[in-house]
Amino acid sequence: MDQNKLKRHHIMRSLILAGITALLAYLILSETLSHYLAPRLHMFSYVTLVIMGLLTIVSIRQIFVGSSVYDCDCEEQHKVPRTPMGSFLVYSLFVLPIVMGFVMPDKILGSDVAEKRGITLLSNDVRKLADVTANANATENVEQTAEVKKDADPIVEPQPEDTNQGATPPVQATSDEQLRQRFSNGGFGDFYADIAVFLHKQPVIELNDKVFLDGLTTMELYAKEFAGKELETMGFVYRQPDFTKQQFVVARFSVTCCTADSSVYGVLVEKEDANKWAKDSWVKVRGKLELRQVDGYDMLVLKASQVEAVSAPKDPYVYYSFESVPGS
Repeated sequence: MDQNKLKRHHIMRSLILAGITALLAYLILSETLSHYLAPRLHMFSYVTLVIMGLLTIVSIRQIFVGSSVYDCDCEEQHKVPRTPMGSFLVYSLFVLPIVMGFVMPDKILGSDVAEKRGITLLSNDVRKLADVTANANATENVEQTAEVKKDADPIVEPQPEDTNQGATPPVQATSDEQLRQRFSNGGFGDFYADIAVFLHKQPVIELNDKVFLDGLTTMELYAKEFAGKELETMGFVYRQPDFTKQQFVVARFSVTCCTADSSVYGVLVEKEDANKWAKDSWVKVRGKLELRQVDGYDMLVLKASQVEAVSAPKDPYVYYSFESVPGS
């Protein structure tokens, strides 16, 4: 091929590589990468940025050095487009995403996507886990009840003996132990039992970004125990067509790897003036949890006492932590 034509192809490829590198650098520096990827994958983006930078340098070098044969020694396997139309079609496939990346605004997922994917108020995984646990514990229910009664007596009896030494420390210790035993008997494992104790001890449960998914799952598993508790959380307003004017969901998107695999989780909120909050607006909600029966399952509904408008957080998505209780 004519060296001038080949040089033009090297220039075009260098521009494409430079564009991809610049776009990735922009997403990282502007801290908007979380709109597309989960934080645990950000390290791969940093590595990719370095690799793309090196490839760009190599491609620019070829513009000046040139080549008479294919550097990969693949003979005619890697032919460049030989017609202007072919070049336009091939390179447009790379140029278009780069242009869209810079021109289109970084928009977070909202109600439109939630409506198509559906929202989880009581997770199917939680339902399955609850069913399996109930079946597994059915044959041992009598033995567990007997053991709980035996274990409970020594915990309650020592209290009067310690009252002369100061009641507060022993009572708190006993309360913590009783809570742990209460949630451990559910059969959902130490992870959720620890979170349940941590949340239940709070005068007002803060379902913040760090504990949103794990906390929501825990409260679903122990719905009866959390009925009547005060809860404060934040999210975007989502409504379904069958909702009343007093209802909306304060929702968050959960991302495992990227926004393509996102799911929506939230808490159903009820308030007299709920309809004044616009769809997709971000709000902080506080109220008391009430227990409802939906399709034979317990579900918690937040009877809101306060709703206030807030700005969307820098990272609007939430993630499962798979770690121990915060502060433990």
